[in-house]
Amino acid sequence: MSNLHLIYRVSSRMMKVLSSVVAIFLINVSSIAQPLKEVPTYMHIEVAEERMETGDYYNALEQYEEAYKQERSEDLRYKIALLHYQMRDFKRAERWLARVIANDETAQYPDAVLKYALTLKMAGKHEEAIEALNVYAGMVDDEVLLKKADIEFEGIQLAMESEVPIELVIEHMGRKVNTRYSEFGPAMHPDGELYIGALPGKEVKLLTDAPFAQIYKTELDKKEKWEKPKALPDKINRPGYHTANPRFSDDGTRMYFTRALMEGDDLVESKIFTTTMGKSSWGAANEVVTVNGDYIATHPTIGYLLGNEVMIFSSDMDGGEGGFDLFYSLNVGGDFSAPVNLGAIINTPYDEVTPYFHDNTLYFSSDGLPSMGGLDIFYVEWDGSNWSDPKNLGAGYNSGYDDWYFNANEEGTRGFVVSNRPSDDSRSVKSKTCCDDIYTFEIRQIVLDLLTNVFDDETKEALTGAKVTKFEVLNNRPGKSQSKSNEISNDFNFLLDPDKSYKVTVERDGYYPKEFEFNTVGFYEERTFTSDIFLEKAPSEDTDTRTVVINEPIRLNNIYYDFDDDKILQDAEKDLETIMNLMDEYPTMVIELSSHTDAQGNDAYNERLSQRRAQSAVDWLISAGIEPDRMEAVGYGENQILNKCVNGVRCTDDEHRYNRRTEFKIIAGPTSIEIKTEVLPESEKKN
Repeated sequence: MSNLHLIYRVSSRMMKVLSSVVAIFLINVSSIAQPLKEVPTYMHIEVAEERMETGDYYNALEQYEEAYKQERSEDLRYKIALLHYQMRDFKRAERWLARVIANDETAQYPDAVLKYALTLKMAGKHEEAIEALNVYAGMVDDEVLLKKADIEFEGIQLAMESEVPIELVIEHMGRKVNTRYSEFGPAMHPDGELYIGALPGKEVKLLTDAPFAQIYKTELDKKEKWEKPKALPDKINRPGYHTANPRFSDDGTRMYFTRALMEGDDLVESKIFTTTMGKSSWGAANEVVTVNGDYIATHPTIGYLLGNEVMIFSSDMDGGEGGFDLFYSLNVGGDFSAPVNLGAIINTPYDEVTPYFHDNTLYFSSDGLPSMGGLDIFYVEWDGSNWSDPKNLGAGYNSGYDDWYFNANEEGTRGFVVSNRPSDDSRSVKSKTCCDDIYTFEIRQIVLDLLTNVFDDETKEALTGAKVTKFEVLNNRPGKSQSKSNEISNDFNFLLDPDKSYKVTVERDGYYPKEFEFNTVGFYEERTFTSDIFLEKAPSEDTDTRTVVINEPIRLNNIYYDFDDDKILQDAEKDLETIMNLMDEYPTMVIELSSHTDAQGNDAYNERLSQRRAQSAVDWLISAGIEPDRMEAVGYGENQILNKCVNGVRCTDDEHRYNRRTEFKIIAGPTSIEIKTEVLPESEKKN
């Protein structure tokens, strides 16, 4: 299944341990043969394939990438692309899949074209996604595959037409609840405590000490903030099992949950258990034998159907439509009946998961129906004899990524969803979309909103293509922000909070920006604040690019390093992406990436450190799909200090940091290229 493996995430420490084991293996192999300058390609591939067999996709990817540095084969390129996609690093997957397609002269990778279309859809590149789907439809003739393409076409159209309801507020639950790994399965107990599934946030010190998912509970403090979750005792969180997916009976006296086993990132066993609340704590766990079997049973939820209590859950048992289907089981005298498939109206040949059943409405997530991203949340209604056709719950609840685990309060006005959508508040262990976080939603009963319309000051006509950003202002300082762009029309709508001050900026290429401020103090009834903004055209500049010639070093804005460290800082990724785009634009260009240290430390050490830093930048670009033989990493140490901070001179860390930088220059290929000046420091913008 595409997402059930996300119950478990290998910690960063664990990945280092596994990498060390691989390294030891390689050293031992090489020690009995002739001395080697580098590990042969076939060894990297063998280790990668072994890692794949055990479900250790992170280290398999690392080994495939090492092999690709030595041998740029189509097969390796395809495997790397699929692993990025499988681990939901969609940004890198998009680039690698594009390279697979560009080099696929015999059209042997149609699946790469489909996945490329899906990554474009997730990134909001809808027109490009449609083009890729058209190419895919021309490559296959299987009816099932063509039906999947049609479903994706419908999903893209839905995404292009959908808008988040102005009254809907979706908020990240914050870093006390959401960690660098995945959180999932939120369930509110009737007493107000929130139960979730998550990995313990600890470093792994031994190979046998990998973390297991556990059920935690948290509650709101006096300031209406969620407290740090606490794990349930071992009688629920059984050691050696991944325990998750809690759900409660209506009266809160029974909890249903799952215990699962993993092999690498693959879910190999999952069974449903129940426990009863005693005087002060949950009792012993008991397996719900009648719904379990030689298959995966997961995501239980409890509701009422035709006056009877019913459990609905997801399973890959035989007799379904394919993938994971939804099944139901009636509670008859305290025992659940044999599971029954909910049928083809709800289930598809793909995956239906995380059901929530309330008031004759069944919510669930599916990747087999037209979706805005991957898994979308849908709902069906029971009229007493039949289920209605599934309907997409809409934008906001759903994003361009995976959205699941919907559940709500009795009135349906508050609740939770789980998503791997990018967020400024999230902090994922790998890519920005690798891991799931829990979000709250609220449907505002009283709506205060801002409607901003943008016009050309001279013609007074509507101006499309603008960007409007709303900032909350606290103590005269800008705080939380929200930005919207609109290429189709000139109107922008934002939800507001009462008793807040706001600042709004309006921007568009070719125009001077404008800003205005207002507040909602004293407004407690519905109101729309309207603002018409007229932007004045800015004089056109002669050029926004500069010419860079061969062997001319160019220093970029943000590729700096912390002292005594060779890790790429997050701010550097924008500049590395600039180099990546230039390498795509000039496919014959070969560059030198050079790194420079400050004068702290001895000269020989700094030279070695700068070489590692330059190699880190090159490795980042290789992982993004740039061919290794088009880049040369060179460390200059402290030989080219740019300010007064040479040996023996006392300087601040900021002054030293100015010397810790990476530059690039063309060493082969085109004799000159054009670079947008916006990516360059002021000192580099002049010819």
